[in-house]
Amino acid sequence: MKPTPLKHSMLLFTALVPMLLNAQAGAADTSNIKNGIFHSYPKNTSDHFITERNNNIQKETNVSNGDTVIYSVKWTNDYVYSLKYLSGGKKLSADVKDFLSNHLLVYKIEKSTEDYYIFSGYADKVSNAFLVRDTMWMHERIGSPNSETFQQIKNMAVLRRGHFSDTSKYAVLYLYRPGKLTNSRGNYIIYFDDNAMCVAKNNSGYVFKILKEGSYKLKSKLNKDESITQLDVQFGKKYYVKSMIHWGFYNFRNYKLEMLQVKPETGENEFYEVNLQ
Repeated sequence: MKPTPLKHSMLLFTALVPMLLNAQAGAADTSNIKNGIFHSYPKNTSDHFITERNNNIQKETNVSNGDTVIYSVKWTNDYVYSLKYLSGGKKLSADVKDFLSNHLLVYKIEKSTEDYYIFSGYADKVSNAFLVRDTMWMHERIGSPNSETFQQIKNMAVLRRGHFSDTSKYAVLYLYRPGKLTNSRGNYIIYFDDNAMCVAKNNSGYVFKILKEGSYKLKSKLNKDESITQLDVQFGKKYYVKSMIHWGFYNFRNYKLEMLQVKPETGENEFYEVNLQ
């Protein structure tokens, strides 16, 4: 399976396409969440979703734009359930609808209280790549902060029009994977502080506005291998991070991931050799 970056079902996909732990059984009481009305505020967004779950049907509405998606619900056990797309989502992209038509969204409940439950999200089955960890609330939250940390820029003209400089109130991240013949089809997810950011495809590049200063982890992950680099973000600065997959024999694998921050003068030259996504 080639993973696709997701926020979660309430949003689906964050950069490419807006979203999608093994907790001990018995750690969560799920008796109060199989039916009801819930609220979610997906990470890296300012969105609010209302979820209505009634037996085997789930309706999700994005409050900000009114778009609604209908899913069928199947509980594997008291802690794991899957969603299958049925209809709706007029404002979803073609890529998202294609993903929903060909995959299940699977959630594992890690913790449940009277006010909320915490879940982890996966595509098709829990053993697949981890996509998101977030919270579903039993009641609407008042004054929820905007958690948006990054935005993908697909057109470089946007940056030019914004006259980015050292006084800008955001930073710019150039994230790229150079082209290689070996392992060229080994796509993998890149996470920004455990939020799925994009899928690193061979010879691909992504540009993001980073909207909050601070220290963040950029992590690539494929099966059980992962690589992490720490990014200390300051507004008005550009950052270049190269993600690579090396061919060889590493701990019973035939590949090894690497995340590497590079100097701007090197990164700029290398970035413009890949295909902007």
